[in-house]
Amino acid sequence: MKTAVKPARVETVSAPPLAIRILWRGDEIWRLDLTWAENVGPTDARSDAGRELARCLADYVAGRNPHWPDLPLTFSNTAPFHRRCWEELAKIPYGQTLTYAELAERAGSAQAARAVGQAMAKNPFPLVYPCHRVLASGGGLGGYGPGLEMKKWLLALESGKITPLTPVRSSALQEA
Repeated sequence: MKTAVKPARVETVSAPPLAIRILWRGDEIWRLDLTWAENVGPTDARSDAGRELARCLADYVAGRNPHWPDLPLTFSNTAPFHRRCWEELAKIPYGQTLTYAELAERAGSAQAARAVGQAMAKNPFPLVYPCHRVLASGGGLGGYGPGLEMKKWLLALESGKITPLTPVRSSALQEA
């Protein structure tokens, strides 16, 4: 039976409607948990990386490309193909999307669309590695760890179909 690994410390950055829990092990970030701000407390960024991430998240929810900072992320125990997928993922411009198949090709394995889906599902750094920008070949949303409602909101925000102030459960989002 696997036991859950506990982070050494946790910081929270919040820019409603989004929040990120930063999970640290030593001096490295091993996970960024993206969630709705209503599910967490206020920002308690104590590190330089946390404060920088808070600034970028505020830019992001304001509808601006945040230019995510160079964070001390750890990639230990990451499969090489997953790492290549995430590196290619980081190159998808703000407001644009790719399909799983297109990302597989960019990562060097054109027939590995399903493996790309697995890499997206294991992405520990959403937004920084924007897996919400990857769609199914038929134009469907595919999956998203933080939930399809969030994926839809992120894509609508980046495409300009909603404003940063559009409520998460708005009918405008359903039409986006």
